[in-house]
Amino acid sequence: MAAILVSVAQTLFRTGLTHLNPTATALMMNMTTVTLAAMLYFYLDEGGPWSLEAAFWFALVGFSGGSFGRYFNFQAVKLIGLARTSVLIQSLLIWTAVLGVMFLGERLTLGVAAGTLAIMFGAVLLVYEKEDGKRNYSLWLYLLPLMAAFAYSVTFLFRKYGLALMPSPPFGMVVASGSASLLLMCAMPFTEGKSSKPEWHFGSLAFVGLGASFNFMAMVLFWNALRDGEIVRVVPINRLSVLFVIFFSWFFFRKQEAVTFRVVAGGILSVVGAFVIVWGK
Repeated sequence: MAAILVSVAQTLFRTGLTHLNPTATALMMNMTTVTLAAMLYFYLDEGGPWSLEAAFWFALVGFSGGSFGRYFNFQAVKLIGLARTSVLIQSLLIWTAVLGVMFLGERLTLGVAAGTLAIMFGAVLLVYEKEDGKRNYSLWLYLLPLMAAFAYSVTFLFRKYGLALMPSPPFGMVVASGSASLLLMCAMPFTEGKSSKPEWHFGSLAFVGLGASFNFMAMVLFWNALRDGEIVRVVPINRLSVLFVIFFSWFFFRKQEAVTFRVVAGGILSVVGAFVIVWGK
C-alpha cells in the first residue's frame, strides 16, 4: 500500500518540479509531513515520556534522508528524468541488506536475497531505455541518485534504533521531517539560484502539496511496517513503487514507449521477488 501511495506522490512531485526548485519542493514536502504527523500524534494520544536519544536518531533520519537524500533525489529527477532516477535509487536495496545484517543482526536468507535481486533486476527491465542519440547525460549526473540511495539506506537503520527506544511512528516523523526542514531552510539561499521561471508557481505548489499528502500516508504505513518488521524484508517490498512510478510516468508524461515484453517481464519479476521475500525461508 505504501509503495502505491509513494508512486502517486512521485508523479505529482514530477509535475510540481516544472516550476519549483528541488529545495523548495523538499521543504514543502517536509513541512506538510510535520503538520500532519503532529496532528496524528496528538490525535492518537501517544503521550508518555519523550526520549531524547530516540529524538536524536529520528533527527538523523531527517538530516540524511529528508534533506540530503530528498534533495539529491529531486535534483536527479529534474536533470536525468524520473525513470532513470527511480532505477538507480534501487541500489539502496544492497546497502540496506548490508546494514541490516551488520548492525541489526538480521538474517539475509536465500529467499530474501533472491527476492531482493529479483525486484532490483525487475526494476532495471522496467526502466531500461535504448540510446536513441537524442539524450546525452554526463556520467556525474548519475551520481546524484546513487548518493540519494545511500542517504536513504542509512535512514532505515536510524529509524530502527529510534523506534526501539520510542515506538511512535508519528513522533519519529515529526522530528525527522522537522529537522530536515530546518536544514533545508538554511540551505535554500544557496540552492535557489536565479531562474527565468517563477519559483513559487501556484499550480506547482498545489501539485506538490497534494503529493506531500499522499507521501505522508505512505510514510505512516511504512514506519509502522519498519517498526514491526525487518528492514531486509520491508524495504525491498516497499521499493515495488518503481512499478507504479514507471506506469504513471508513462501514462501522464506520454513516454514514447509501448508496454513491451521487457516491461511485462520486469513487472512480473519484481512481483515474484516480493512474494519470495514474504514467504521465502
